[in-house]
Amino acid sequence: MFRRTLLYAGPPNSSRWYDVAGPDETVGARTLIYLRRKDGVDAGEFRKFVNRQLVPALADTAALKELRTQTFLPWSEKLWDTPNVAHDNPHNQRFHASLVLGFSDSAARDAFFTGNAIEGLTNQLAPLASAIHAYDVAAALTFVKNGDILPRYQE
Repeated sequence: MFRRTLLYAGPPNSSRWYDVAGPDETVGARTLIYLRRKDGVDAGEFRKFVNRQLVPALADTAALKELRTQTFLPWSEKLWDTPNVAHDNPHNQRFHASLVLGFSDSAARDAFFTGNAIEGLTNQLAPLASAIHAYDVAAALTFVKNGDILPRYQE
């Protein structure tokens, strides 16, 4: 059925969902961001940067209504060994982390990405990241939250 599929897996506890908004605040616009680390940057150093520096800096902007992160394991043929299916992609196209940023609405999202806060975050990322890809998200379906399976899904 498939000759090639891409899979990003992370070590235990590599996916995190941060409380950055009150319980009655809703997310009206989201952006999914993929990060690629530069050649020569250690995977552990990159994960520590994402979790210990980038996440607090994002949370401190007070612009977010949602913040989710995931860091990925380096690709290894042994971990993705499926007969007749390739799971690799070229080294220079692999991602090493993802972020989901949620905003109250599209105007707040646009203001964030054109404001001063993003410049400081970009400057922090520049020494470690070789690429940043951002995509608007039409919908985010949540099936499990805080270890509990939700009755249907929550947006």
